[in-house]
Formats: sequence, C-alpha cells, structure tokens
Amino acid sequence: MLWFRNALWYRFSPQSDFSESRLIDALSASPFIPCRGAQAKSLGFSSPASSLIEEPVFTSNGFHLIALQSEEKILPSSVINDEVREKVEQLEAEQDRKVYRKEQQQLKEEIKLTLLPRAFSRRRLIRALIAPHKNLIIVDTSSANKADELLNQLRESLGSLSVELVNTSNAPSRIMSQWVTDQTPLPTNFRLGGEAEMRDPLESSSQIKIKGQELTQPDVQAHVNGGMLIERLALRWSEQLEFVLHADLSLKRIKLTEEYQESLTDTSSEDQLAELDADLTRLGLELTALIPDIIDAFGGENRDV
Repeated sequence: MLWFRNALWYRFSPQSDFSESRLIDALSASPFIPCRGAQAKSLGFSSPASSLIEEPVFTSNGFHLIALQSEEKILPSSVINDEVREKVEQLEAEQDRKVYRKEQQQLKEEIKLTLLPRAFSRRRLIRALIAPHKNLIIVDTSSANKADELLNQLRESLGSLSVELVNTSNAPSRIMSQWVTDQTPLPTNFRLGGEAEMRDPLESSSQIKIKGQELTQPDVQAHVNGGMLIERLALRWSEQLEFVLHADLSLKRIKLTEEYQESLTDTSSEDQLAELDADLTRLGLELTALIPDIIDAFGGENRDV
C-alpha cells in the first residue's frame, strides 16, 4: 500500500501553465543518472513506482506523485585520513622535508578523487505529492534538507517554483501545551495520543519525553504549567489517522488507525496499477483534508509573516 510515513508540507502556487504533461516533460528532462567515476553525488527524478510505470509522474484524481532519486558515495573520513597520513609520512621520509597543512589539504583532495570510484554508494528515493488544486506539496521525509533537495531539483526542472512553509496565527507549541492543560479545548476532530515531548523555552537542553501515558495526568500538566512547552504531540484525527505533530507543523509516523484500516474495502487484485491509483487518491484526499484542519487548529494561516 502506498502511504507517506512523514510529511513536510508547503504552500504551492502553481503557474498558469502547470499541467501533468508539463510536469512529465520537465522531470523526464532531469532523470536520475548513477554516479560516474569520481562523482560524489547524483540527483535526478525517477519513477515513483518503478515496478509499474516508467514515467517520472503518476497521477490520480488531480494528485501527482513524483520521486527524487539520489546516490551518494560513502567515503569515511577515517579512511581518507589514514591514506593522507601514509602519504605524508612517505613524502617526508623520501624527500627529507616537512609536509605542511596546505599541501596536506591538496593531498586529501587528490586521494578523495582516487578513492571515490571504488567507494560504496547509498541510494535514497524521496517521494512527494503535488496537489495543485489544493495549493500543496507534501514531501515524505523527516529531513528538511532532503525536502529542500527535492524542491530545488523540481524548481530547476520546471524553471520556477513558488513554495513556502505555512505560518499560523498562533504558535503551535503554545496551543499544544494548552491542549494538554485543558486551557484550550482540542478541536472536535482531534484527540490526544499517548506521547509528547516538551522543552524549557529558556533552556533548550532541558526536555522531557513522555510515552504511553495519559497526557492529561497531573504530573504531566505540572511540567507544562511550570513553563515547559510541548514541541511534539501524538494526535489522532477524525478516527482515521494517527501521527506525531511537531511545533514546525511537520508530521511524523503517520499511519491509518486500526479502525479505519478495517473499514476499508479490500481492493487487492491482480491489477497493481489500479491499486496504486486507489492508494494515491486515498493518500491525497486524507492529507489534503488533514492539513487545513491543522492550520485551523492554530488560528488559521498567517500570511503577514
């Protein structure tokens, strides 16, 4: 089943000529090509479902699924440093002279180029959902840097891309703290989970993690009433999704509730493409319905920031 475990989401303003065909053409012109020779890293778009389709875009009901493939050579610094040390010792012994820092740095770069073609490589595939009719791009990663890589590559492929993080009128950490202390009621379609992380705003190193407990217990509330702020909070939405909401509005560990999974009609069949189509539609509909509720829960979108 296609699903996103994480979600970093952005407000997206599509250009007037944005379309599925233009997206396919743009991403097809920026394909993933494996690292060659001494190349340390390679980025490019590939099929978001390589076993089913070849094109870099899969579309269902206005939702576009794309994937950025990356390959990075793994060259531990300890290996490089050992090689540099041996080379320095060899030069100093053979030439009876001191090899200073500048020359050592040059040797280091030369050794990197020598070792890279033989280095192991690591590949990652990061998927993103583009919902132009909802003005959203949702990236399935917990890393802001990885999301930026995908967005920058997409911007380069399309020629321009207008995206921005959403700011809400009220600070999420303060509102989440008020939910836990019952100072502010939870929106009717949200329920507290059993996990939270809180920090002291005056001392960032001071943090408390809570798991598997009722968050409305007096001892938990005492920490919040003492000035700590909730930075991460497990929530349940509309009896359909469970996730951990972070103060930057990112979502982690997203999953369907057991009740919702049981209610779904078994669509498994030999037609895997039809299954992918249904999965993408469900993913798009659920996330693009959840995100506006999250924005509303924190006082709506603040466009003046």
